[in-house]
Amino acid sequence: LRIRNPHHGKTTEQKIHTNSYGSMLSHPEAIDEARENACVDAYNEYEQHTGFMTAMEEELSFPFSAKVLGDVVSVVAMEWPEDSEFGLDLVIERNGGKHRIDARSVEIVKPLPDGHLTLAAYLQWRRFV
Repeated sequence: LRIRNPHHGKTTEQKIHTNSYGSMLSHPEAIDEARENACVDAYNEYEQHTGFMTAMEEELSFPFSAKVLGDVVSVVAMEWPEDSEFGLDLVIERNGGKHRIDARSVEIVKPLPDGHLTLAAYLQWRRFV
C-alpha cells in the first residue's frame, strides 16, 4: 500500500500489521487482504478513501455492537463525514438518541460484524493519511 506521510510529503510502501481490535483479530494478513481489495487500482489517497468507503458500504453489516467511552452502543449506519476529506462517521444509538461519531472513536466488540476486516483496514490506513 502506498501511503503519503503528511509530515514530510514522502510516499512510501508499507505493510501494516497492527490492528484496531487488539487481540480480537489474530490474522493481520486478512486485514492486509481487505485493504488490498478496497484499494485495488487506487493511485492516490482520494481514490483509496473512495475505495474503502465503497467497500464498507457493500460489506459492513449493521447494526453491530461497539464501545464508546466505555459504554456499549449500537452502530446502526455509516456516513461520509461532513467536515473531513478522509473521514468516516458512524451513527450510533445511545440512550434513545442517534449520534454521529468519528469511526476512530469506536471500539468494536464481539460478535464482530460482517465487513469488520475492511473497517479495520480503513482505520489502519486512516492513521497515516
